[in-house]
Amino acid sequence: MTHTHLYELERATPGVWGQEIVELRHNLHESPLFSDDALAALIERVPQQVSPVNTMAAKVHETTSWTYCDRSGLSGMEVLSAIKTGRLWINLQKLEESDPSFKILLDTLYDELRAAIPGFNPYRTSIGVLISSPDAQVFYHADVPGQSLMQVRGQKRIHIYPSREPYLKTPELENIIRGITEEDITYDPAFDIDADSFELTAGDFLHWPLNAPHRVENLGSLNVSVTLEHWTYETRRHFAMNYGNGILRRELGITPRTRRIAGPAFWSKVALTAAWRLAGLQKKQGFRRFAKCRVDPSAHNGVVPLQTAVDLS
Repeated sequence: MTHTHLYELERATPGVWGQEIVELRHNLHESPLFSDDALAALIERVPQQVSPVNTMAAKVHETTSWTYCDRSGLSGMEVLSAIKTGRLWINLQKLEESDPSFKILLDTLYDELRAAIPGFNPYRTSIGVLISSPDAQVFYHADVPGQSLMQVRGQKRIHIYPSREPYLKTPELENIIRGITEEDITYDPAFDIDADSFELTAGDFLHWPLNAPHRVENLGSLNVSVTLEHWTYETRRHFAMNYGNGILRRELGITPRTRRIAGPAFWSKVALTAAWRLAGLQKKQGFRRFAKCRVDPSAHNGVVPLQTAVDLS
């Protein structure tokens, strides 16, 4: 197969992909899709209800400083200017739904991965672009779908942790999957001794195991990364198991006895999850996003505080 965007795919073998960290190479940094003008247009195309701007403190993992920022009425270039000089980041999600170029890119990337990895056939995929300030960081968190990251501009350091206790507490993962909380989880600096750390520059591609906790530090320049996520039938089984266990633990006061993704106990959790979601109870417990500051490219750190929070939900 002729590789359009991905290289060194021989590293992505069936026994490794999805189970271990995989490093590949790509050429997206050569694409005009990631120029300043193109990024500004993307920011304007994606509503802030889908992709709000976030800010954070300079200190490592001061999670109380994580704040949403209102960007309504600003041009994409104004938001990008604030990101360049502030301490901000924006994750432009589901670009395949709003930009035909990214739909083509998404399909091409996963076609290459499917061709290289026998048995890898996700039924749902998505692509996003993460734009972040030179000194921004992304706190310790875990994602629900399968994840990969492609560095396009700038340099960052990413730390990836084992996807098991104590690095990933099971009740916290269940709450993320059920939409009760977002992606942040309990972090202990002592975890760092067991982390795998990578410094990514333009052309680097990194994939890690399902739900593996990770955190990110930018290294002094504007960062642009492409984020890929996918769902396979195995991923879906993990989702249903954790969702069902979360209902048992949080709503019914029952400690789950197994985390298996097959067998009678698993299928009973599938039924419980389906019934709970069909009843609309998931939406009733979901979190809401409130902006406590406003993006301002002329302000220190690119934001000004708001006297009244703005609901971004």
